[in-house]
Amino acid sequence: MFFDGTAATVEQLRQVEEITVEQEMEMAWEARIRLSLCLDERGRWKAPPNTTLRPFSRIRVELRLGAGDFRPLIDGPIAAFDTELAATPGTSAASIVVRDDSVLMNREEGIEVFENKSDATIAEEVFGRFTTIADTRIGAAGAVHPATVRRGTPIQFLRQLADANGYLAYVLPGESPGTSLGVFDAPATQASGHPALVLLGAGRNLQSATFREEAEGPERTVGRVLSISDQTIATSQRSFSEEALMGDLPAVSGDPGALRELPPEENTVEDPEAAVTGQARRASYGLRMTASLVPGCYDAVLSAYDVVTVRAGDLPQSGDWLLHRVTHRITPSVYSQDIEAKRNALSDPGGGGLNLGAASGLF
Repeated sequence: MFFDGTAATVEQLRQVEEITVEQEMEMAWEARIRLSLCLDERGRWKAPPNTTLRPFSRIRVELRLGAGDFRPLIDGPIAAFDTELAATPGTSAASIVVRDDSVLMNREEGIEVFENKSDATIAEEVFGRFTTIADTRIGAAGAVHPATVRRGTPIQFLRQLADANGYLAYVLPGESPGTSLGVFDAPATQASGHPALVLLGAGRNLQSATFREEAEGPERTVGRVLSISDQTIATSQRSFSEEALMGDLPAVSGDPGALRELPPEENTVEDPEAAVTGQARRASYGLRMTASLVPGCYDAVLSAYDVVTVRAGDLPQSGDWLLHRVTHRITPSVYSQDIEAKRNALSDPGGGGLNLGAASGLF
């Protein structure tokens, strides 16, 4: 742990009873750090954290498993303090609520006009206004627009721009304490290099997994925009089946998908193709999974936005999954990870695309 860029002392770490970090796509990540509260020899409360730490001072939590490198779970400002006081000894505690730097980008609403700039350039400029965002990862969005208007907060605006390009806009912990990475890019589709999550056999590291196949979700998306200059109508249509699949077969086979109009609030540019593609991509994730990892049996720290391979025997649910939400729970005695993931494809066990032998731990 780091407090305002300074590593926590042994005494500070001894106070920590539990750390819970919630990481979710397109949401501010949040950590709750529960600290024990004690009385001194005169029966007075020893300094609770809200008297020693300032609101919006920074906390960073990193974790290392085995011989790997430390991986940051969160880096951001303190957003709240929760204090629980009781007369029963050993039951009083204080919780520090930490959120990522997207909350700093959500504090100033305003109206602003960007002239003759591409969305990628605008994203780079907006992220650059925040000193804690030390680096960025910006996808290609090179079309230059005569005027782009910001209404609302910077992070709301970037998410609207991201929707128009089929991208996501979010903030990740940076490489060094006190910094963050601003991202304006498409979601990952290739595995992130983590060990596979295995449900069967001697290499099992999943304690349970629940799969849901949603047939109504995948759609064909259509967008229409009237050009003010020449009164022409630009039309674009995209199907979930045209997206880059994370497996061999579409999540819903044999059905064209419902036909949906692009919502007006997302249909804001003269060429709707990118926004239509983004909406079809979001709707294409017709498979959902919730799972719990076996504590102590998995040697990697997962994060939302990662892609991880799941091996559930010879079932079509085996394959690559995009992590939508990861919950980390750390106590002095145990570390656990719970995940929610999504996928836009099924695997064909007979098609040779899955390695279901010794790597999956099958008997």
